[in-house]
Amino acid sequence: MRGKILVLSLAALIAFAVSITPAHAQNGTKSAAVTDAIVLTAPTRGVVFKTAAINSDGTKAQGFRVTGSTHLSTGDYQITFDENVQALNGFSRWVQVDTLSTGSISGVSCTTADRAGNVKAVFIHCEDHTGPIDTSFFLFVAR
Repeated sequence: MRGKILVLSLAALIAFAVSITPAHAQNGTKSAAVTDAIVLTAPTRGVVFKTAAINSDGTKAQGFRVTGSTHLSTGDYQITFDENVQALNGFSRWVQVDTLSTGSISGVSCTTADRAGNVKAVFIHCEDHTGPIDTSFFLFVAR
């Protein structure tokens, strides 16, 4: 019983911490805190329709329905697809840091956001404990 109370207390603490942590989305060249609740106009079902394997210099190693990739600045990338991939339209995007070869990459994380000014593109920001960093990754777009 005591273990269940501890687990429930820990779960409540984590839920509270997540609820007060601001999300960030790309806005132009700066990131901004998302202050309003978002309501998606279309559902996302988790079926992957588009993929991209991107080298750390922003070039496309391989992809499906990718029309372009750009290295914007250290740690920042724009990956463009063949149609509107905005979250509002039910697209979910996730990125996986990957060597695209052998070896390993540790301590690097990347986030995704709608690309300001281009509904067909996804903005990717990657960083480690020191700040923005260039890395290779896979990007998956599902709906």
